[in-house]
Amino acid sequence: MGLQQSCKRCGSCCKEGGPALHTADLPLLESGKIGIDKLITLRRGELVLHPETGELQPASTEIVKIRGKGRSWSCYFYDEQANGCGIYGFRPVACEALKCWDTEKILGMVEKDTLTRFDIVDSPLRDVMREYEQLCPSPDFAYIAENRQNISAILKKELEEMVGADLQFRTRQVKLHQLKLADELFYFGRPLFQLLQPFGARVVEKAMEITLLWD
Repeated sequence: MGLQQSCKRCGSCCKEGGPALHTADLPLLESGKIGIDKLITLRRGELVLHPETGELQPASTEIVKIRGKGRSWSCYFYDEQANGCGIYGFRPVACEALKCWDTEKILGMVEKDTLTRFDIVDSPLRDVMREYEQLCPSPDFAYIAENRQNISAILKKELEEMVGADLQFRTRQVKLHQLKLADELFYFGRPLFQLLQPFGARVVEKAMEITLLWD
C-alpha cells in the first residue's frame, strides 16, 4: 500500500480546531467573507496546545482563529453532512498549507506572521481593546499550571480580583457597544474565569461580589 499523497476528506483536521489566521488572510476579513463573529482570540500568554510537541505551553503571540461549534473546537465552517469545508474556495492560508501526511509547511507557520485583533479592527473598539489589555493582562498561566496544587493564598486573592475586574469590564462594554457573545470572544478573548477552570477554579457570585473557589 502506497504512502498517502492527497486529502482523504476524513474531516479529522477540521474537527481538531479552526485555523489560526495569518497576514495573508486579511483580505478575507476585509471583504466580509469571514466575519469577526466567526473568530475567537487566544491572547498572548494563554496556554495553547502546540501542534508539534502536543503539550500545553504559553502562546508567544496573540492568535486569532476561526472559532468552534458549540462547546467543541471543531471548525465553525466544517460541514459534517457534506464532509467538507463550507468556505473551501476562500479558506485561510493555514488550511491550504495543511497536509496531514506532510506537516512540515504547516508546522513552519505556527505562531509566525499571525493576525492580531489590532490588525483587523479599525474602529473605536481598538481603544477599548487597548484599555482591556492594560486593565486585564493575562496572568502567568505556566506558573499556575506548574503549581496548581500549591497556589498561595496571595496569588489566589490576586486572581480573584482579576476575575472580578475582567467580568466587570466585559459586562460594561457588552452593554455599551451591544456586543453579542461571539463578538466579545473576538474583542476580548475568553473570560479569565473560564481559562482558570482547568486548574480547579470556579466562580461564585453573591451579593454582587465575585468569589473564586478552588477544588
